[in-house]
Amino acid sequence: MDFKHAYKDAKRIKQIVSVLFKVGLGYYIDNLRLSHHLFMHQRVQIDEKPKDLPRKLRMAMDELGGTFVKLGQLLSLRPDLIPDEYCEEFEHLQDDVTPISYEIVKKIIETELKSSLNQIFSYFDKEAIASASIGQVHKARLLNGVRVVVKVQRPNIKQLMEEDIDLLYHLAEISQSRIPELAKYNPKSLVDEFNRYTLDELDYLKEGRNIEKFYNNFKDYEKLKVPKVFWDFTSNKVLTMSYIDGIPIDDKQGFKDWGCDEKILSNNLADIFLKQVFEFGFFHADPHPANVFVLPNNKIALLDYGICGSLKEKDQENLIDMLISLVNRDINGVVEKFLSLGVLEDKNDELVEELSSMVEEYAESTAEQIDSIKLFNEMISIAKKHDFKLPADFVLLVKAIITIEGVGKSLDPKFNLGDKLHEYTDSLVSRRLRPSHIAKEFVDSVTEFKDNITLIPKQINEILMKLRKGELGVHFERKDLIQLEREIDKSSNRVSMGIIIAALVVASALVLQVNHGKWLSVAGFAIAIFLTIGLLISVMNERRVVV
Repeated sequence: MDFKHAYKDAKRIKQIVSVLFKVGLGYYIDNLRLSHHLFMHQRVQIDEKPKDLPRKLRMAMDELGGTFVKLGQLLSLRPDLIPDEYCEEFEHLQDDVTPISYEIVKKIIETELKSSLNQIFSYFDKEAIASASIGQVHKARLLNGVRVVVKVQRPNIKQLMEEDIDLLYHLAEISQSRIPELAKYNPKSLVDEFNRYTLDELDYLKEGRNIEKFYNNFKDYEKLKVPKVFWDFTSNKVLTMSYIDGIPIDDKQGFKDWGCDEKILSNNLADIFLKQVFEFGFFHADPHPANVFVLPNNKIALLDYGICGSLKEKDQENLIDMLISLVNRDINGVVEKFLSLGVLEDKNDELVEELSSMVEEYAESTAEQIDSIKLFNEMISIAKKHDFKLPADFVLLVKAIITIEGVGKSLDPKFNLGDKLHEYTDSLVSRRLRPSHIAKEFVDSVTEFKDNITLIPKQINEILMKLRKGELGVHFERKDLIQLEREIDKSSNRVSMGIIIAALVVASALVLQVNHGKWLSVAGFAIAIFLTIGLLISVMNERRVVV
């Protein structure tokens, strides 16, 4: 099996290298020292870097198909990982492949659902209505007459993609060590991200849970139609859901024939998206036109829930705060909340300054003039430049916002998602003033305080154990140490002077009771008064200097 696996890997690498050479990337083949995988007549030294690298990479991914197309599509959603020109080019990747035969589809369904096809469906369309690298979709009808669509995973696709991902890890490691200009993008981390999302997309049960979550969130919302999952006929490799008879949102003539209005549709699309983000914290991360359908009465349907994003409650609140600060033109508030979304390993004043300078450009603008979409995009660019780590789902959110903006403008040139965001702030502020929200905030704070209190004994015990073992050290940073020493000396002298004065007063009072001690007592009181006046003058002079 090892020999067979090695043979398949060698064959696939040869195919990858041949495609890279074909599209004009021979320079990088030489640098990666992979020329030995080429035919003899192709092994030519190439010293000139190729021009238009994003386009050539997209062409190679298109030809290699499957895993590589999915990789490009995922990277197109992550402007925090790769430059914008690559994201824009990879958006053109088409995941459209030859469908597998009906016989294979039938076998997969029957194996997964442990029933014959005619025991599940009264009708099953042998022709696929959509076909992609991971699976394909067929129309069908259940025995009770309900119309459904069935998504069926391609045979052995998980194994094939895992083998390709292993090769991608290998290529990422050698590119990171042999091509310095690629090392800064950390190719291995790109493959890590891709691997994580691929595992999710290969699990139709997870996609089913995403759909059900959307279905429950929007079941009473008249502007959005979400398919229903039929769990009795769903598995890791088969997903059965209700059929939605709609028209792609980029088919303007089609939905105009239904009497739909482009302006209403664009507004409905924005409302649906804002509701996903700010009310549920769970959103469709890839709302491109092929995944958005129009239904009669200006209703919208979302398809393909393989990639969804979710915001933690804390991140959701920070995003709301950032939006409110932006509308109120509170520059510090925008920057502070943006920084609280991510992770910065080392203090970086330059990052803060760049963010502040960028946001300051909007300081004199009215709420309507602020381009929120452009602002978010620029913030991510600055974050990427300074190695500021943002949550992956927040970056997916910004990319989804940009996609929604593009789809909205294709419907209505005057559409501006930024305007809708600003309108939405009023409802967000009102929501925060509700007694239920205030009560929840109070309960959360008390719970957090209680949790922290219960941790204190354990933390103290850990500190004492480390002290006992000599494992705890103190790092002291010297800043204005001389001035600090002077202040300590001055304070110590004053305390000493106060003690002396108090001692003189007490001693003089005691001596006053002794025979023939009156003159000594008067002298003691006089010295005490003299020292007190001097101490008061010293304190008053220092206060004048501070003021």
